[in-house]
Amino acid sequence: MKGAMAAVEIFLIEEGEPTRRLSLVISTPERNGDEGGWSCRVVLADQHPPETIVGRDSFEALSLAMARARGWVDALRSGGRVLARDRSGEIRFEFP
Repeated sequence: MKGAMAAVEIFLIEEGEPTRRLSLVISTPERNGDEGGWSCRVVLADQHPPETIVGRDSFEALSLAMARARGWVDALRSGGRVLARDRSGEIRFEFP
């Protein structure tokens, strides 16, 4: 994603399924020009298309984008799925 400020690969491990690699990316907040406010883009590749999150300032836009990403990660974790930072699943992915 253009202007990415944070990106991480997450491996989705589910019983009886091949391990899948997903990319979670959040862009740098940008001013919305004449419209006012700020926006960030967030995407969880192969799960959720890029979404533009709008806030009153850069901090709010970034916070809201992080919250959206956290919701996606929490939903993936449900149902016994494991999220890891490595394909083998040894290093679990925890959202700070």
